[in-house]
Amino acid sequence: MSESISPLTNYGERIRTLRNRQGMELEQLAELTETTPEMMNRIERSLAHPSFSMIERLAKVLGVPYEHLLRDIWPAQMIFQQEEDQKIIDLPSS
Repeated sequence: MSESISPLTNYGERIRTLRNRQGMELEQLAELTETTPEMMNRIERSLAHPSFSMIERLAKVLGVPYEHLLRDIWPAQMIFQQEEDQKIIDLPSS
């Protein structure tokens, strides 16, 4: 029986706090993370769930370690599942 894993519920507040500490407008954060202001607004209100690649971009722009945001957004169970899904295939050389 598999359960659905959902993001934590108030991660948007953390992102907004970090953005405000940087003195950054929402539109600027959206541009720097290659998304729209509307999507960034939804992320900050915890209505849209950022992907792992978006979390990487947010961390870079906000000047925090990737793991810092990751643990605020996704529960540990999801993080471990994502790591297992990213297996590296070693191809033989020709």
